[in-house]
Amino acid sequence: MDSNSFTFRFFDNGITELIDQMFEQGTKIMMANGQAKDIQDIAINSYVLCADGTIDRVTSISQDVQTTYQILQKTKHRANEGEPGREDPMRRQVFHRLGFKCTVAHKLPLRTASKPTLENSFKRNNFKVKWKNMEEHLTFDGRIVSLPKTHHKDFPMTSEGEFRAKSFMAEKEAEHGRYLEFSIQVRDLDLLEAQIRVNSFLRFSPVVTGRGILSEFLTGQKHLITPYVLDMAWLLGLWLGDGTTKEPEISVDSFDTCLMEGLIERCKTWGLFPTYKDEPIPLRAKHTRLYFGQEPDGNRRNRNLRKDNPFWNAVINLKFKRDLDGEKQVPSFMWTEDIEVREAFLAGLIDSDGYVVKRNEGPDAFKASIQTIYPSIMNGIVHVSRSLGIASTVTTRSARTETIEGRKVNCHFTYDCHITGRTPLQKVLSYCCSGHKKRPVPKVIIREPIYFGFNEEKRGLQPVFGITTEQGKKILLDNKLVAHTCGEHCIKEQPKFTTTKGLKHCIACPRKGVRYFYKDWSGNHRICGRCYGRYKFSGYRCLNCKYVPEAREVRKAKQRGEELGVSPDGITVSGLICGRCKGILKFDEIRGPRKVNAIIAS
Repeated sequence: MDSNSFTFRFFDNGITELIDQMFEQGTKIMMANGQAKDIQDIAINSYVLCADGTIDRVTSISQDVQTTYQILQKTKHRANEGEPGREDPMRRQVFHRLGFKCTVAHKLPLRTASKPTLENSFKRNNFKVKWKNMEEHLTFDGRIVSLPKTHHKDFPMTSEGEFRAKSFMAEKEAEHGRYLEFSIQVRDLDLLEAQIRVNSFLRFSPVVTGRGILSEFLTGQKHLITPYVLDMAWLLGLWLGDGTTKEPEISVDSFDTCLMEGLIERCKTWGLFPTYKDEPIPLRAKHTRLYFGQEPDGNRRNRNLRKDNPFWNAVINLKFKRDLDGEKQVPSFMWTEDIEVREAFLAGLIDSDGYVVKRNEGPDAFKASIQTIYPSIMNGIVHVSRSLGIASTVTTRSARTETIEGRKVNCHFTYDCHITGRTPLQKVLSYCCSGHKKRPVPKVIIREPIYFGFNEEKRGLQPVFGITTEQGKKILLDNKLVAHTCGEHCIKEQPKFTTTKGLKHCIACPRKGVRYFYKDWSGNHRICGRCYGRYKFSGYRCLNCKYVPEAREVRKAKQRGEELGVSPDGITVSGLICGRCKGILKFDEIRGPRKVNAIIAS
């Protein structure tokens, strides 16, 4: 291979890194203005956003056609399985699943747990200590790569042996730590041990710096974080959640007195006076207009609703309403705003359409869910949350009719945005006004990368692009994943000598590569934990496709009663019908692989 086809970058510590990152056409890169642009549309001398919050100038662009792989986050979403996805095609999509498409030589920064474990081997009558360390491996094409490898050591199953085993574990943990950090090319993932491959994780990082656009618009100075700026950010979030698009009007829950008081207090800083007029039959939701002008003086008020209203000026000029159809949206600049502004803005959204629960993972672990019917707001919630170092997922609800306070209401297709975190989320909740959502400010805020499991899938030959920047900093993808830039001469197509290993898969659903599997009802196959839990709860399984139905699917099948279905032998028989393949559902009163022995014993 020509030596000029490689580009090296030298660091102060003397380490040399090979820069060989190229992405498939259509990969979105964060630009300096906060907008996302396809990598093939980026021009030389344009500016991209870096992982540290700064900007960098694009100096060159490379293009090639190479074999690409899709790196995709593992998820528990059941978009393509289960009854909801079969009945509503709109629910088959998994929104904002982390991932990207890259070349086979793309380096992935991974982390795997290295904490030693102690196992009791009764078969051999000993204790087994397992640990991991990094070892060099020679590939088929002559490269030396550093990979984690599992080792074990046996100790006699005695009191003295147990003490020696635990002492040995402490030594190994002190030597290697709790985690191993390593980088590996996509084509080398097959070299990892099966258990290490399943337990290796990618990460995305929070954006700890901001651009100060909102403060510049309000005060004329960037990064001027005052209570006035934060109050406006909160108001914008509250309006996006429960506001009307025609005028500065917000629907406020009259039962939540703390929220109403907080709205009045934060409006006063901007000369706004919330006012509502009750219906003949007072409703719980008060449609509150934000008037701008003098404080009420008897029956006279010098007020404006939209004219010269600082709140409405921010909504219109900062594009919180789309120009095309006037629909509400989260402008892309908010994804990379000053961190306090993002926190106050997200708190406003939680105060309007969200609810908060405490998680059983520690005193600072919380979960907030925000409902919206607008895809643009859903996108904004996910991007803002991830930029703060808060994990975010999206589930959906089909259009439906619900009864609310005795009235039938037609509900639109709904996006449920679930954000979970510790101190970063608690800091967001400290800006809330609603009594049951507000939390105290944490003493210390820890913003750490969020780790997630992933699968890789070969796509074939695709157009790929790489960009080189002036300072060579790491750049941000649209989904907040950190990536290297390309060198002056990107590597051409690289050979892949290994073959994809067949990861363990569940016979009842398409899931594969999960951490834990159980034996199925026959004891001869594997079933994932989710399907295993369903089977243990209901006892039903499909004789034809091996599908384990959800509880609600079983209830609906019982309501329909027994129907004619086809057995695995092709014979038409009567029974409960599987909603996925129209086969016959079988009920096992005694469940599990040992049911035969249980029946004999009884």
